[in-house]
Amino acid sequence: MNIQQMQYYAEVCRYENVTRAAETMHMSQSTLSLAMKNIEEETGLNLFRHVGRNIQITEDGHALLHEVESMLKHFKRFEGSVREIAHRHNRLQIALPSQIATVILPLLLEEFRKLHPEIELEITEPAGGEALDMVEREEVDLAFVHDADDRPTLTLRKLSDWPICLCVPADHELTGQNSISLAKATAYPLVLLGRNFILTHEILEKCRKQKLTPQVLHYSPHLSTIWNIVRQKIAFSILTGNGIPAGSGLAAIPIKGLFQRGFVVTKKGRQIYAGERLLIDFVRQKFKA
Repeated sequence: MNIQQMQYYAEVCRYENVTRAAETMHMSQSTLSLAMKNIEEETGLNLFRHVGRNIQITEDGHALLHEVESMLKHFKRFEGSVREIAHRHNRLQIALPSQIATVILPLLLEEFRKLHPEIELEITEPAGGEALDMVEREEVDLAFVHDADDRPTLTLRKLSDWPICLCVPADHELTGQNSISLAKATAYPLVLLGRNFILTHEILEKCRKQKLTPQVLHYSPHLSTIWNIVRQKIAFSILTGNGIPAGSGLAAIPIKGLFQRGFVVTKKGRQIYAGERLLIDFVRQKFKA
């Protein structure tokens, strides 16, 4: 007996009437009668006695019903487990470092949620390097990062390129320049993202290669702290261009020859589920456009 036959049999036994059971299941009486006949032939059991328009369940019929009800309970638990697994795959865990979050987070919280309200988003904002570690350890489903070290365990899908910029107050005399050299940018007092951020590591490495000594007053993991320090004209900063929002009272001056790439990162060998694919395609299409 298959699951459908079991469900038919349980309903007929419940009503002890084929016609009423057929009405409940929105099928014809003849189709259900044939199904009961097939079950008797397949099992080799005499399951019913006909009494007028009703039926009585035989002793063998009751024994079979006991087994059928047990199997249907197991099947319901199985269906519930499958639904729970599917629901978990509609709950995406995303690592989104603070700079790239300034452009991607509004897209996710507004437009993507409207398009796909069935998908739950759990978003953490670690440093870029930590975001890669989280994908590698499968603590999150995917990450969006600026640049990424080449790890054999990770798959990188490119989003876009952004200039690395000197961040200054909007009313500073440097505002409006098309670009600035790294040597000139690092001659000013600076506040940078934490040392574990990929951007900070890259800037310090560029300075080392060019034998530059940047005047770093402070490292902070919080963009809001950096923005406030720059607004108060205590120090400048070096940030990816998309980490300097419009209308913030800050200006971005591209540093010559310095760019960061944006990537969406997933674990190699791990299945990409439908919800993840929708999210990845949505963000990549946004940046492609």
